[in-house]
Amino acid sequence: MGLTGRQKEFFLFIKNFLDEYGYPPSVRDIAKGMGIASISSVKKMLDRLVEAGVIKKDSSKARGIELIYHKGVPLLGRIKAGTPVFSEENIEGYVDLAEKFKNTENLFCLKVEGDSMIDKGIFEGDTAVIKKQPDINEGETGAFRINDEVTLKTFARKEGYILLIPANKRYKIIRVTSVDSFEVIGKLKFVIKDF
Repeated sequence: MGLTGRQKEFFLFIKNFLDEYGYPPSVRDIAKGMGIASISSVKKMLDRLVEAGVIKKDSSKARGIELIYHKGVPLLGRIKAGTPVFSEENIEGYVDLAEKFKNTENLFCLKVEGDSMIDKGIFEGDTAVIKKQPDINEGETGAFRINDEVTLKTFARKEGYILLIPANKRYKIIRVTSVDSFEVIGKLKFVIKDF
């Protein structure tokens, strides 16, 4: 689950306090440090952070806050296998890939929406595991940002143009022109099937 801006501020305050002092802040420490007069407002925000799965709270202790560090590759949102759709880079969860990859650094996951890549066996609901990298080779499938939207396609070049090729005859090839803003986000490494 992604955190709101205010929730991220609270989480970072708790993390920084813990890093600086070696123990978690009390509710009063958080109220003072965040400039909040109401203790109940702090408690409500802590409850939201518990619901989001980023902290544990032991209400029997004055300093009973524990950060939950997730292991795994972050799931950052959705990627359209069809028409590009904006994918906000907010962590929605984590995918444990330790058994599949020795090194998960620079990996992230996106949920697939749409059917433009079905001829490559990539279907709606699958999870695309992407290795973040700034370039990609001809014929490789990857995640691309075009005009602030994200899509999963196969990369090609023809007559000086970049082409993003779907794997479904019902969809047209996307031709990237000089007026488009374009970025290679990364290369598709693996697809986790949704059964």
